[in-house]
Amino acid sequence: MKYFAPLSSFKPKHEHMKNGLDFIKVGNYAVININNMFPVLEGAYTYIDIPRVKNPQYKKLLMSEYRIIRKLQDKIKNNALELYKHKLNKGNITALARRCNDFVLLEEKCKQFPKHL
Repeated sequence: MKYFAPLSSFKPKHEHMKNGLDFIKVGNYAVININNMFPVLEGAYTYIDIPRVKNPQYKKLLMSEYRIIRKLQDKIKNNALELYKHKLNKGNITALARRCNDFVLLEEKCKQFPKHL
């Protein structure tokens, strides 16, 4: 299944946080919370066409984030896979696993979602 990880705005608290298996900084623009990733059915999402974004400031922000994420994409994917395996193997035994979504449950619910919506 395809997974999406939330991209959150960079906040002052993030300055002192370090990148980890479940958390990656996107410059000083945003953070990716891999522990909160969730599955999405094929076709149930749309891509943003950045060149068509009308607001110039928002377009500039999106392009900056996009460039950084492209450079980090292998790290993001590897971390997501490792985190998924960790949650699967550890359940809720570790603090890291407890911070994660229940990926198996989310996949089950995702498969139940009507395909025509």
